[in-house]
Amino acid sequence: TQNNFITEYLPYRDLYLDIILESEQFVRAGVCETCQSAEATFSCSTCTGDHGWCRPCMIKSHRSLPFQKIQLWIGRCFKDVALADQGFIWYLGHSGESCPRYAASNICGREVEGLPCDTTPITIVHSSGVFTHNIAWCHCQGSNPQQHLQLLRAGLFPASSTRPKTAFTFEVLDHFLIDALECKTLARSFFEKLTRLTNNAFPDTVPDQYRELMRVSWLWWDLKNRKWFGFGHDVESGPGPGDLALFCPSCPQPGINMSLLWEQKWLVMRRLVVDGNFTAQHMNMREPELDICLSDGSGYMVTDAEYQAHLASAMESKERSTCSNHRAVNAANANRSNLRATGVGATACARHGCFVPHSVVDFQKGERQVFFNLLCDGLIHMNMDYSICKAIKHAANAIDTLLVIYDVGCQWNLHFTERVDNCSGLTLPDNTEIVAAVGKFHLSAHKLACFARYSLNFIIGAGQVDGEILETLWAPFNKISPTARSMSQAHRQEILDDHMHNSNWKKLVGIVKTLLRKYRHANKGIDDTKIPFEDLTRSLDVNKVSLWESDEKQAMEQRGEHLDIYLLKIDKAPTMAEMQLKSIETEYANTGKLGSVSWLMDGINLEDAQDGLRVDIRQLPRDASATQKAVVAEKRQKLAARISKYHEKTDAMTEGIEVNSVTVPMDDIRFCTAETEELGQEVVDVEFASEEIAEEVPAEVMGIWMPSSMPHQDGLALGLGALQTQELQLRQGQANDCLERLRQALGHKAIIYRQHFRSADSTWVGTRLKQEAFRCRIKIDKCVHSYQRARNAMQRLGVDEEILRNVYQEILPSQLTVNQEVTEENRYGQGSDRLAWFWRVNNGGDTHEDAWMDEFYRVNWLKAKARWQRWEEELSLVRHEMGWTVSWFGHKKDEWDRRYDQATKLGHQAYAQR
Repeated sequence: TQNNFITEYLPYRDLYLDIILESEQFVRAGVCETCQSAEATFSCSTCTGDHGWCRPCMIKSHRSLPFQKIQLWIGRCFKDVALADQGFIWYLGHSGESCPRYAASNICGREVEGLPCDTTPITIVHSSGVFTHNIAWCHCQGSNPQQHLQLLRAGLFPASSTRPKTAFTFEVLDHFLIDALECKTLARSFFEKLTRLTNNAFPDTVPDQYRELMRVSWLWWDLKNRKWFGFGHDVESGPGPGDLALFCPSCPQPGINMSLLWEQKWLVMRRLVVDGNFTAQHMNMREPELDICLSDGSGYMVTDAEYQAHLASAMESKERSTCSNHRAVNAANANRSNLRATGVGATACARHGCFVPHSVVDFQKGERQVFFNLLCDGLIHMNMDYSICKAIKHAANAIDTLLVIYDVGCQWNLHFTERVDNCSGLTLPDNTEIVAAVGKFHLSAHKLACFARYSLNFIIGAGQVDGEILETLWAPFNKISPTARSMSQAHRQEILDDHMHNSNWKKLVGIVKTLLRKYRHANKGIDDTKIPFEDLTRSLDVNKVSLWESDEKQAMEQRGEHLDIYLLKIDKAPTMAEMQLKSIETEYANTGKLGSVSWLMDGINLEDAQDGLRVDIRQLPRDASATQKAVVAEKRQKLAARISKYHEKTDAMTEGIEVNSVTVPMDDIRFCTAETEELGQEVVDVEFASEEIAEEVPAEVMGIWMPSSMPHQDGLALGLGALQTQELQLRQGQANDCLERLRQALGHKAIIYRQHFRSADSTWVGTRLKQEAFRCRIKIDKCVHSYQRARNAMQRLGVDEEILRNVYQEILPSQLTVNQEVTEENRYGQGSDRLAWFWRVNNGGDTHEDAWMDEFYRVNWLKAKARWQRWEEELSLVRHEMGWTVSWFGHKKDEWDRRYDQATKLGHQAYAQR
């Protein structure tokens, strides 16, 4: 571990420090190591080893090392000096030797009293600092007299092409490129680093070349892009739309990485994901007419003139949202007063996360937003329509089936083809067939009806994609957005292009590991889903399975409303309120008296009130204050009064029948840990805690008599059968309500863990979320207590044991865990999951058992088959992607071989063979 290495270092710390200090001495003082005659006064802190030179020998030895750090020994210590101040001249065009046409003699090897008359001081920025050198130009016949070209041939990029006074080494420009792409380093920060490397004590003495760095780096990146994509060789035609952009090597591209003919339509389907980023804003320019673009539309951003023409001609297509539960990002709170663009919208390949070239668009301010706002009544898709159309046409080559994953895909897809037909700026290839879907995480925010129709689980050819990969690409992208916000439009566009190119490049170099990982996951996914599905199929009726297969085939072919087969189609279980209303309507006919249902409801409510009071008592700390005890005592008094009044009604309802048995409330200790865990104490026995406050039986443990307090047969013998029937109906409604509230509470708890705990960015937020989760656990325990009480009452009231075994089963603590379908959507083994029984039954009181059980098995069989099929598709896709990737690299090799054969210059040939 790191601690082990540090522990090993500590005994040597003082020795290390001593050796470092020893290096400050002049080890080679005395005679010059080169001429062996003059006194050695110079050393070099950059060169390896210890050296000592006289001035002429030092200059000669650094003829090809102009950016070394020279030190002069002044008797007691070293002093940093510049090579130029010691008489060094950088001769261009002759490998460090002076131009033969110079009248002056060679400077190297002797003292220099003056400089040649035609030298020019140039500030040169290198990766080790900022230097000033005297440059002597080449005047040989045939050499280019333009100074900026001589600098360029020497590996120095001039800041000006007319009168260069500043130049940057290729090395420092490459360093800045990598720093900016990988570390998101700003130009100002990068140059400040170089300034401190030059003179850490007096950085103000270093010439400020920040503006020059901004300009030159922009030009350098443009040249690098053109070099990388072969436009230094293919000079006859300049880059077209998207020609300076990388795309995914593993996505099917007929004519590039696969043949132009294929059989399996789903296999060669284009899979795209669409999303917007409202962090990438751009401010209005003061003088936009002066802006100069170096590669408009050649990268990932679309061509601006064509895009603006589309926006000017497109109609704002507004439709009222039919998915009111969805809340999409719309940046409504952003201050748009001085913004030219409020964000960007992008399209990427859904399987590997590569941005599609020439498909990234800017969002406009005001109502011309791409996403819909629930405060408004409309949807405006003209921005993303343009991006999607451009992405569909990129490298399509007869691929006419597309999967488009979009956060608001359920709304975007409704009138997409109509919008394309009505807009001259939008076009699609012939016979294009689009299947719309919603990402797995965002789908949970949609209406339930959207789940089956837009879930990736039920789309042939989707494989195992979650549709959220663009969200991961925005995180590093957002780090450069504040910097690009105030750039010129052209510069911002090319900066965004460079960072998207860098993202795709990193995907490309890691594609082999990615595909191997996907291959392993696909094999494991099949193992986890195939066997459970086959076991489930064997356990079901063959005729039913055959009918379900027919329904599934029709749903996959026709989609739309036919996909609703993946949703349960049974009525909701009757609630206690519905049971109460039903019992009230018939109470006089059944019992011969009025008010019996109200009396029974009072008894059930009293039991719930006792539960709540016991929870309050368990939450009392051991050293409860007088105020806390007083609050509990007051609640006890009120509850005791209600119980006493209830027992008075009991005498009237039972007509004086002597009843001795009462139901004493008992808590299951397995479901009483939530409130005490929060306090860090053991579960407090309620009766023990009650004895500390009062000797009489406290209200929370008082016995309450109800028809279910005695066995069913005893109640019938006493003539209480009608009351027992009424209570049974109410208890069934109570159980149904408890199960519904339990499912909601568990779902709420899962959402808290999924959406909030993982993103809590402060202790305060985390504490609040813990409190919210704690309240959920209290609610869950309360639902379980109430359900158990209802189930026990139904058992004493003589309910059919078959119903208790299949409909109202016992709840176990292990079944109350957070639902992994929410917290771990992409985990393995979903096909073999066994959900708790209360998730997969509807407990319909009036529904025949076979009906809802058949419905449960139908839906679970369809979903289990879909999970297995998606993993089978994933494995097939990964295998083909491996071949497509190899073919893509082979295609690129053929392109560069062609450029090599056509090149006439040695440098062009050498680069083509790299």
